[in-house]
Amino acid sequence: MSFRELLATQRRIFGFILPYWKIAGVAIFFTVVVALLRLSQAKFIGWLFELLGPDKPVAQQTQSALNPTNPLSKYIPDFDFTLVDRENPIWSLKLIIGTYLIVLVARGVSSFCQKYLTDMAAQSAVRDLRARAFAHLQDLSMQFFESMRLGEIQSRCTSDIIAATAIYANLADFLKNSVVVVGALLYMVYFDWKLTLLIFLLAPVIGVAVGKFGKKMGMETEKLQSRVADLSAIIIENTSSQKVVKAYHREKFEIERFNRVNEENYRTQMKLAQVGATQTPVVEAISVLGIAAIVYFGASQVILGNSSLDGMIIYWGLMGMIIQPVTAVSSFYSSFQASSAAGRRVFSLMDREPLVNEKADAVELPPVKGTIEFKDVRFSYDEEKEILKGIDFKAEAGEVVAIVGTNGAGKTTFVNLVPRFYDPSHGTVCIDGHDLRNVTIGSLRTQVGTVIQESVLFAGTIADNIACGRSDYTREEIEEAARVANADEFIVKMPRGYDTDIGERGVRLSGGQRQRIAIARALLRDPKILILDEFTSGIDTESENLITEAIERIMRGRTSLVIAHRLNTIRHADRIIVLDSGKIVEEGTHQRLLDKNGLYTKLYEAQLRTPVGLLEQERKGA
Repeated sequence: MSFRELLATQRRIFGFILPYWKIAGVAIFFTVVVALLRLSQAKFIGWLFELLGPDKPVAQQTQSALNPTNPLSKYIPDFDFTLVDRENPIWSLKLIIGTYLIVLVARGVSSFCQKYLTDMAAQSAVRDLRARAFAHLQDLSMQFFESMRLGEIQSRCTSDIIAATAIYANLADFLKNSVVVVGALLYMVYFDWKLTLLIFLLAPVIGVAVGKFGKKMGMETEKLQSRVADLSAIIIENTSSQKVVKAYHREKFEIERFNRVNEENYRTQMKLAQVGATQTPVVEAISVLGIAAIVYFGASQVILGNSSLDGMIIYWGLMGMIIQPVTAVSSFYSSFQASSAAGRRVFSLMDREPLVNEKADAVELPPVKGTIEFKDVRFSYDEEKEILKGIDFKAEAGEVVAIVGTNGAGKTTFVNLVPRFYDPSHGTVCIDGHDLRNVTIGSLRTQVGTVIQESVLFAGTIADNIACGRSDYTREEIEEAARVANADEFIVKMPRGYDTDIGERGVRLSGGQRQRIAIARALLRDPKILILDEFTSGIDTESENLITEAIERIMRGRTSLVIAHRLNTIRHADRIIVLDSGKIVEEGTHQRLLDKNGLYTKLYEAQLRTPVGLLEQERKGA
């Protein structure tokens, strides 16, 4: 990542803290106060040495803590003030210690305010970034969720955001340490600019070292975030598929798979730790060599009588005080790199454009009658393979149309175009003559009820799941929808009835119970168009009968598109269309299609494992 890209990423990250600039500004003020109060500690040490040391000749007092020959003196404020009164040494000692305690209390209060306000501004920005990322996820099309692993999405919305916004706290520390370093260097330049020049000569060396470490840190951080996403993906996949894992005794395979990725994560983490662990001693070693030289030359000046001991003690105290801040400031670039690497992953998700967009001039879809029409519809998930190939189809209002075909024929894709989970690559899909691209998505989907094979429920109560996030339904309406869906019978027997908590994804319910709640959820919206995608797949016979009975009841007066896993459940459909390789190859009623002896007949015979002719003979004989 180039430095320009780093800055662009950081601008976006800090864009989320700008609304809280007042809080951040006050935090910066206290940051400066903490740094200045910290710097004052060296002055107290110098005063103690001045108080306890031997009396100095008048000639040496003029050279006390300052260097009057310093050519920079006229540009720097006079730091030479003292609390020492040798005429009253005990009073001076009390004054020095008392003032020092006041400074410590002030520093503690300022440090609390700085940390609290920094965290307030930072966490507000983190909250907003998370909210923006999650809201953007809701706008993305189904193709995005089908192409990206859930663990990867989770990682980018959680750990990557935390890593990216860690720069807020790091910047506060950077400012505090910078003030300490700059303040200390100002005094040190004022005291002896030649001696301090050695420190400035070390700066480019430290800068080069930090630049190399920072670049390496950024690369390894990006690798690490990717490994963390891999771990999240495996954990989510494993925990959501435990029934299959246990049924097929797959535990050992899953452990080995996790351990491989976990080991890769460990190695990447250790490479990152190696870079970080190497940076600190290298920077400190360079600093220590410089300090040794400075101590030598400074002690020489005291021995030769060119500087006072108390002044040099202050100088050395400041020099020792800036070692940790210099190291922290120098490592800030590594934090900058790591934050940018994580931020790039977050913003790459937030920059994804939804493939299904609502036009700026989209209109509300008026209450529909239910006529659905496909006009030369083609669809492909990518440019290589076309799933639907020139579909022309019309379902009249109130008609029940079943859609059958071999696996991969495009059945689910076909029905998913109606609620605009996808848009056709070519052609148009209309409801009551309205091109779906020209209407608002909300007004469309509120008039289309969908029941899919996997009845997805949410953590919460049964009533909450039937209402599905809407608060404008009464309890009577919820219970009536459940009765029509044949769900009321088992709900009232549960410990708290409709207020029973069903657990995450409805794990405390059977498959048939979950499906009936899903039907009630779709029915509560009173949709004029109903989509049923293999709604009885994997359900026991008793549940299937209850669900089929409920479905037949709620399909009356509604346009229904039904994908059936079991063909005998759609025998009474008004019309059946047969898809093969993305095209409609047959169309008609159940009996008419059997008479054609085409693909539908083959599918029907294969499922029942009995020749149709024999079935007809048995039926006539009966």
